[in-house]
Amino acid sequence: MTKRRLTTAEVEYNEVRANVLSRVDAKYVADAPFVFANRITVTAALSRIELFKMVQDVPGAIIECGVYKGNSLMLYMQLSMILEPYAINRSIIGFDTFEGFASIDKDEDPTDINESMFSDTDETLIQDMIDANDLVRPVNRIPRCEIVKGDILQTVPEFVKTRPDLVVAMLILDTDLYSSTKVALETFLPYMPKGAIVVLDEVAYRNFPGETSALRDVLDMNKIELKRLPFDSSVGYFRI
Repeated sequence: MTKRRLTTAEVEYNEVRANVLSRVDAKYVADAPFVFANRITVTAALSRIELFKMVQDVPGAIIECGVYKGNSLMLYMQLSMILEPYAINRSIIGFDTFEGFASIDKDEDPTDINESMFSDTDETLIQDMIDANDLVRPVNRIPRCEIVKGDILQTVPEFVKTRPDLVVAMLILDTDLYSSTKVALETFLPYMPKGAIVVLDEVAYRNFPGETSALRDVLDMNKIELKRLPFDSSVGYFRI
């Protein structure tokens, strides 16, 4: 969240939450995450769980474009470890600059964003926790989760050249921006079988219209059945 348009109540909530967090250490937060989770975080987790269940019978990778701090990516890794521990043909792959927005389109993306937004992250922390989970998961000699750092406009087209085995069961588009969403759609759609799912985290959302513009430019909107989750304000998805 860019926190560009917070209400007075949301500002007050954030202040109270920050005060409570200042009274505990990191282990306390990790052991009792829902004490400190906000509505948006819990909603996102519920959405990811529902979407994961939709592709459990579809082999292939779960690809997330827009990882940020890795919360959703690691949730997908945990879900795969728990619900399909021996699915050796399931990869979970996250693409992000890990340095903020890249390739902002002045015509398609909001004018009040900048490259420093979402730069408060450290991909080494995510990688360390991927490695830690690999110690305890079944069939851990076969990689399950990986991150790819860099501008999606370059990394995504290069990545598919390295993976002749690639099948994409779910494509999650959460970069918020037009160009990266468009490139991800154009690159990964040919790898998605019937029954696979494309997820847009900010579809039909005026504060970040880039994802929707990219979808419209790549696909005929009249030929996809775009759906929403009833409890999530901006996530949309469609089956191939």
